[in-house]
Amino acid sequence: MTSEPLRVLYVINGLGTGGAERSLAELVAPLRHRGIEVSVACLERRTDGVETEVRESTQVELVGPGLAKGWRGIRRAIATRSPDVVHTTLFDSDVLGRLAAIGTGVPVVTSIVNTSYERLEDRNPDVPAMKLRFVRAIDGFTARHLVRRFHALTRASAESATRALGIRPHLIDVIPRGRDTDRLGVNTEERKEAARSTLGLGADQFVMLSVGRREHQKGQEYAIEAVVEVSSRRPDAVLLVSGRDGSASVRLERKVAALGLEDRVRFLGHRADVPDLMVAADVLVFPSLYEGFGGTIIEAMALGLPVVASDIPTLREVAADAAILVPPASASTLAEAILAIAEDGSLGRSLAEKGLARFAGHYTIDRVADQMAGFYRSVAGEFGSLDL
Repeated sequence: MTSEPLRVLYVINGLGTGGAERSLAELVAPLRHRGIEVSVACLERRTDGVETEVRESTQVELVGPGLAKGWRGIRRAIATRSPDVVHTTLFDSDVLGRLAAIGTGVPVVTSIVNTSYERLEDRNPDVPAMKLRFVRAIDGFTARHLVRRFHALTRASAESATRALGIRPHLIDVIPRGRDTDRLGVNTEERKEAARSTLGLGADQFVMLSVGRREHQKGQEYAIEAVVEVSSRRPDAVLLVSGRDGSASVRLERKVAALGLEDRVRFLGHRADVPDLMVAADVLVFPSLYEGFGGTIIEAMALGLPVVASDIPTLREVAADAAILVPPASASTLAEAILAIAEDGSLGRSLAEKGLARFAGHYTIDRVADQMAGFYRSVAGEFGSLDL
């Protein structure tokens, strides 16, 4: 530990409702306790999310959207904050943060938070193939030439970045996300009863929960399709979908209507009480088609909620044996796994116990903060920004 704190300027699109935003909010205070002072530069303000929470913990500067305005704002923040490290995350902030740091002598690190360029993404109906190729080219060029080190959430996302962007593997440190159990609370019968009462759910109903913005990536259409088979054997089953609107919202709502599931599927929109929703639920359904980490899964683990998720490399790495993993884009196998939990209480309890143990061993905020503090000190020391 040094007498002076190491200063990190974190550049992010906004402080909204996503996993990167939530993870930043969780880390600010624990990093300060480890001698790392984090300030934040945002490209835009978000009405929902963690902005208020982050502002209570550190300095947040709104630099403005757009190439020119964003570049100038980040450049100004670097001059004002005099950081030892600039840390960027999410595409717009990655590119602008990297460009803004040119000539400042401050090393840039970037978080690899998704596997956006894998082949499955090419079939995303909401992203034109030409746009994806253009974005990948810009991301790859600036990453290879302007970033000193990378922080990947999983080994699988690190390997994806080396394939898609040409990043050298030895420049990537793998450090997972973490969550604060004080914020999540504990799963008790009293809390479950209260949460279900607030939602108008019966004490004995079988409740499935899907958490995530309504986008192609999250695969929520397969969760909706799975409800048909689940409800045939559990007539009391209901699926709660929590997450802000996205490009798939209209498609998902039309699917619910086409399948006649209006009384079985409830779109809750953005919710600030996701931990309470998890306590109310019997199973987390996480059918993502691709994912960088899956922070929702570790929150479910921390609360003892059984998980059914897609068997993709990143989620296989995060959940290990603490979840039932099924092939992606398969409503039938998703339904079978959900029903296995619905009909076998011992299976659900076993998954809950394994999830709690895995969370405690890998994803507590203190464990992750220790690793991130070490990462920042390594970068600053390697590039001469701090006399260690």
